[in-house]
Amino acid sequence: MAGGTRRHTGGISRIGNPILRSALYLCALSARRHNPRLQDFGQRLTAAGKPHKVVLVAVARKLLVLAHAVIRTQKPFEADATA
Repeated sequence: MAGGTRRHTGGISRIGNPILRSALYLCALSARRHNPRLQDFGQRLTAAGKPHKVVLVAVARKLLVLAHAVIRTQKPFEADATA
C-alpha cells in the first residue's frame, strides 16, 4: 500500500451503547420521512451532497439533541416551534 492511501470507508462510530445507537438510527429513518422539520433538514444535507448514511446519522443526532432539550426543560415537544 502506498504512503498516504486510506482504505477506511467510514460508517457509524461503534462507541457508546449499541442498543441506543440502533434505536436512534431506526428512529431517524422514520423521522426523516414523517417529521416535516427533519425532512427539511435531511433535504438540505442531501442537496449539499452528503451521503445517505451521513444524513441519517445527522438526523439521529438532531433527535438526540431534541430529546435532551425536552428532558432538560421539562416541557413537551412542540413540532411547530422554530428551531
